Amino acid sequence: MDLKRAHPQEPWLWRAEWAAGEIHSSARPIAIAVCALALFWNAIALPSAVPILLAHNLRYEPKFAGLAIFPIIGFGLIAWALHLLLRWNAYGDSRFEMKSVPGKIGGTLEGSIHVGRGFEPMRPVNLKLVCVNDISTGNSNTATPLWSDESQVTASGDGSIPVSFLIPPECKPSDNTNFRDRIFWRLYAQSPGGVVSYKASFEVPVFQIDETTAQAVEAVDLRARRNQRVNEFRPHGSAIRFGLRTDGQTEIHFRAFRNPSITLGLLAFLALWLAITYLIFKQHAPLIFRIMWPVFDAILVVWVISLMFVTTTVLIGDGQLQVTRRLLGLPVSTRRVPSGEVLDVRSIAGMTAGTTVYRRIQVRYRHGEELNFGDGIKDPIEADWLATKMAETLGLTPAAAAKKTVA
Repeated sequence: MDLKRAHPQEPWLWRAEWAAGEIHSSARPIAIAVCALALFWNAIALPSAVPILLAHNLRYEPKFAGLAIFPIIGFGLIAWALHLLLRWNAYGDSRFEMKSVPGKIGGTLEGSIHVGRGFEPMRPVNLKLVCVNDISTGNSNTATPLWSDESQVTASGDGSIPVSFLIPPECKPSDNTNFRDRIFWRLYAQSPGGVVSYKASFEVPVFQIDETTAQAVEAVDLRARRNQRVNEFRPHGSAIRFGLRTDGQTEIHFRAFRNPSITLGLLAFLALWLAITYLIFKQHAPLIFRIMWPVFDAILVVWVISLMFVTTTVLIGDGQLQVTRRLLGLPVSTRRVPSGEVLDVRSIAGMTAGTTVYRRIQVRYRHGEELNFGDGIKDPIEADWLATKMAETLGLTPAAAAKKTVA
């Protein structure tokens, strides 16, 4: 409370570790908590379930087979606890030392991660920065990622991990004023190798602030480096094809089933949902459930079919941009926009899965109208590259785009 009184307009100084610019990620408390949970669960589940399972022949009394889930969960908790203890023993605790406090909306988040022990120089590390909207309603809690970006770096000569992310101006700042509707930013670091992989996460402060001259220079430098990565990108093995057709038109083709892990996961969820629907009707559940559950079934079925069988083809040429969606090769919808009316092409946040926010392409035209397509692009660099190549094909240089917007 004293920190809030001292800095009423600077919420990033309300937490001591944020104010100090050193944010800690401790693996030990989590490992101890999981160990305690494993001991508690097994102390109850094993003495209760195992004697019953041993006393009954499950071939003749299959109704007792369901009890096996309790010791299985118990063994799983033990394995998880041992894994966390091995990780803490291998790497200790980590801290993220920020270059400047806080991270800036429309600017950068920079610093370095220092691992407690056992981290070799030049070791590859995957970094991810995520903005999350955490909403609590009654007994439920939903954490929805709003934006994310990833980068692959290598540890420095002293074993520290360099961190540098460019944060778009449209992102939301950290906000803990309403505990039922929070916005928080989390930095994840992961590196495979050794007996166990390295993992750490840090809740970082990101706010809308006036940047210093030094921060502005850093943002310009980081933006230039990102633009270079976009310009040098080459789509090897991509599920998206960009090329020139024999008739002179440029074609961008988004094939079906571009994200197998998401599609198969949703398919498994749909199977579970359909099983619940079957039980609802078999057990004659209340009418509201028999009405609403099939509606959700239909939404999930359409989503799965879209991910598995729908392709999107974009054609640029003959003075227009054409977007056609096909289901199993049959046209479902077609949109056409005259090339001269396109204001800009950009990549924006699309669907989410876990802590990852996938990208899609957005075309703005006429008086602010929008056309979105190609959802499910995991690599932000590839998404920006596609948007840049489309803009170049349409003749949208930065100067031309600015002129159209003003007009």
